Parts: sequence; C-alpha cells; structure tokens
Amino acid sequence: MLLKTPGFDTQVKAAAERARGCGLVADAVRIAATLDGMIPEQVGRAALGLGERMYLELAEAHAAGLDTATDTAEGELLLLTETGRLRVVPAGERPGPEAGAAALGTLKWQARPESLGRLWDLAEEVQRLQFEEIHRWMATLEPARVHARLDAISHALVHMAPVMLYVGERCYSNLGRFSNLPGRSLAPGAEGSVLTALRDTPVPRWKAEDATFVACVHALISSGSPVRAEEFNGIQLAPDVLREFLRERMAAYGEPLPDTRGLPAGAALDLLSGACARARAALVADGAVFYREINGASLHKRERRMAEPVTWAELPPELTALLAEAAGQPFPYAAGPEELGTYTRGLVERVTAGPVPAGFTTAYEGFLHRFFETVAEALDCDVVMGRGPKDVLALHSALPAERRAALATRDFYCCVAAGRSFRERFGENRAALATALSAYSARMRYNTWHYLPHSMSWTNEEQGRDDWFFAPGMPDITNWSDQHHTGHVAFGVRHALRVPLGIVLEGRYRPGLYDLRLMRTDGDPFELAHLRTATAIGQVQATVHQAAADLNLTVGDFDNAWYRDFHAS
Repeated sequence: MLLKTPGFDTQVKAAAERARGCGLVADAVRIAATLDGMIPEQVGRAALGLGERMYLELAEAHAAGLDTATDTAEGELLLLTETGRLRVVPAGERPGPEAGAAALGTLKWQARPESLGRLWDLAEEVQRLQFEEIHRWMATLEPARVHARLDAISHALVHMAPVMLYVGERCYSNLGRFSNLPGRSLAPGAEGSVLTALRDTPVPRWKAEDATFVACVHALISSGSPVRAEEFNGIQLAPDVLREFLRERMAAYGEPLPDTRGLPAGAALDLLSGACARARAALVADGAVFYREINGASLHKRERRMAEPVTWAELPPELTALLAEAAGQPFPYAAGPEELGTYTRGLVERVTAGPVPAGFTTAYEGFLHRFFETVAEALDCDVVMGRGPKDVLALHSALPAERRAALATRDFYCCVAAGRSFRERFGENRAALATALSAYSARMRYNTWHYLPHSMSWTNEEQGRDDWFFAPGMPDITNWSDQHHTGHVAFGVRHALRVPLGIVLEGRYRPGLYDLRLMRTDGDPFELAHLRTATAIGQVQATVHQAAADLNLTVGDFDNAWYRDFHAS
C-alpha cells in the first residue's frame, strides 16, 4: 500500500509539460496558473504582476497562440517558476538566472496590438510608483520604528507556518530552498535573510520592493492574528491589493471604514490594519466563529466567517448514539455549554468506572479511540485523530519553568483511528497500516509540543524555549496539503479538516492544547458542511477533555509501540 504522493516539484513540472502542449495561450495560462487544476484560478492569476495581467488579458482576448520553440521564436515568453508562479517576460527581454524556471512558449499574435508595449510600460510604471510611494514613507520613519517593524515581522515568521508571497517579480518566503526570510530554514539574523540585510541598511538604500514587503506584511500581521500574512501566500502583496483586502475585511466585520484621506499610503495601511484588528476582536468576543480555507499547493489561506452558529443537530447520529451509550442517557440536543459539560463529566466518570476494552490500558483510552473511529465512519474519512498532553498536571505552574520547558514529544499523545475502508486497503499488511497510523500520531504529538508555550502563555519565560508556533485559534479546511510538507507527501495527507480545541487549566483558557483532525488521502475534498459537523464534534470533544483534565486522567497509549501491537492482532 503506497500512500506517498508525487509532491510539489513533480506537479510543477507536469503542469509545465501540459501547458507546453496547448495551442492557445488561454489554455496554457489556465493550466499553468492552476498547476493543472490544483490551485484556484483566481489565486494563481493573483500571483501575476500588473503588467503581466494586462499582457495575458489582451493575449486571451485576441486568441493568441503559443509557440513552444522558445530558443528561436521572438515574442513574449511564458515561464512557470519553481515556486509555481506564472511569469510573462516581454518581447525583446529574456529572463534572469531563475534556476529551474520552465519555459512554456512564446506568444503568437494573429494581430499584435500596436499599443502593447506602451500598455506594458504604463502598467509597470503604475506598479513602480506604488512601491516607491511606500518606500518614501518608510524612509520618513525613525530607525527605531523601522527596526521594531522588522522585529515584529521576524517574530511572527518564526512562529507560524511558511509564507510564500510576491512583490513584483521578487519572491519572499521561508519555505525550504526558497527561503530568504527567517523560519525553519533560516534563523533570525541569518546572513541569507532579507530582514537581516535590511536591518543593516538605511531605509533610503532599500529596494522599493523590500520597503513594500515590510510595510505591507507589518500591516497584515497587525490586522488580526499574526498568521494573517498567510492570506497573501501565492499572490502579489501590492499596496492597492492589500488596501482593498483590509476594506473587504472591515465590510465583512460590519464596521465603517476609517477616513484615510490625505494620508500617505503606508500610514493609511496602518490605520486600516488597526481598525480591522479591533473589529475582528470584537466579533470573536461576541462569539463569532471564523474558519480558514487553505489551498495546500499555493499555501494560500483565506479567513471566512460561518454565517450561522453551529448546532448539536449537525452532529452525526452515529456519534450521538455512542455518547448516549457511554453516558447511559440520551444526548442533550438542547443543552447549553454548562449542561453539556455536566453531561460529558458524567459520561467520563461512567466510562472510567467500566470495563477496560481489549488493547487499551484504561477504559478512557478505549473510549477516545472509539470516538474517533465512529467519526471516521460517519464522515467517510480515511483517518480521524486527536492530540493532547498525556498528563495535564505536568503543565501546572507550580512546577519549575525549566522542568516544563523540558517536556518532550513523548509527553503528548495522538489517538489515530482509521476508517474501515482505509484499513482494508492495507489487506494483510498490518505492519504497514501500523506504520502509517503511528507516523500520523508522531507528527501530531510534535504539534502539541510545538504549540505548547503559546497555548500555556510560557513564551516570555526566561527558562522557556523559543521553538514554538502560535497555537491555532480557528478551524480550517485544507485541500491538496500533500504537496510541500514532507510528512504529508510521504503519507498522503491530501484533504483535511482541523478543529483546534482548548480547555481551562488553573483558571485560564488554553487554546490549541487539543484538536480534532479528519483526513482523506484521495477522493472528494471536504466541504463546509463537513467542517461545520467537525466543529460541532470538536465542541463536544473539548468538554470530554475538560472532564478528563478535571479528573486528572492520564493517557499512556497511542505511542509507536501501541500502534504496532494494537494493529498486529
């Protein structure tokens, strides 16, 4: 049973090959911009600069053809870069040394517009003026304010998932070999980081694109949560695009726009960003449920708001039947948060007083596995899983900070349950099934450890650690996640839902300490209805974890040895 997928590099090469076989530019653009259907077309096209967009719109309108003899043909050249961005190189120019960029072909015009060159120059000038306006404004700021922005950007980047975005032709990323920003590949202050070079250079000597990147990314990470920067992954981060994005967010939040008339472009972005952050925080405090749609190929993420509250009626009946059996009474569909907490507290107490199922150390662990297995069957998932700390007492503030900082991945668990059809795909090869499930579990155990300092508010402790990510705060729905992440490629994590969960410990809410994840290796992607159901399930699951924590229950199963032993029988 092979779960490994080809991965991003292979997909880029395959898309380039298919695009080269097209006779019309319009067809080639659609394939290249979407990586052959993997990326939403509006996202792929948003990676184009202003001049490039104008070129292609005219080419498509004139039904321009594509000549694949790029070595000898004259005309505008189409490229697909290693990062998956479609590029247009004007006639008479040739691209710089972009290692690995694939030439798709040159444009063949039936009637080349005479104004094409002038329109390109005008579009490039408009884009250049935007960048230069931001650059001039950045140059008016005191060095201390500029450095504070660089520090804030660096802090956000090293504590969040990868970014890959564009300012004009420049790519800014902290993903693998594309890295020129701090993150997993480059440490803060590393020589190869753009931010390091900018810190050592007076602002007037910066490139206009770099000034634009700093101003726009700082506005983004200040407009909500720091991970907002991921909403520009795979697209152009231009001041006008960002300004419209923030205005759109304000409209979605139901708040009036602040008056930015007469302000420099950078100051206007700052004002919009602050207003956006305040409006969003007010909605969250009022109970609004936000979620994110994630395209794993482009890393593009987009915040959405659920139009209606999630209700218990959206729970799968198979799950409520399990809960009723475990609790000894019907599930309370009309329950509020307190009533549900009372119900699940009684459920957990009743479960732990009962017999221990075969293959588990405690009855509680057996119930967790059955819970996730039931969800997998009900929602046609290959795998459903949930992670958390093995022992919440190890997180209490009474313990010395250095002892809490020494917690390792072995101090956390992830219960992974496979759906029946997924298990059957492995046939008699139970060892391969155990390997796959333990690989999912190991990665999720690492995630709990990685989020822990932020979940527990330890990020500023002197005896703490700096290797942490912001704890997730909203559900998300991801498609094509088996492209960049090594583990996702190796074990086929293609379509996924994640619902981060928190509990109250020592009187404070601890976000992202637990979660619920649903996964498919192929087939249909998840839809919003699935995410709503998963969110309802997660809300019930969180009360189960709260009850277990209040009762000081520990979890010892679900390590690699457990998966091997459990699935070998």
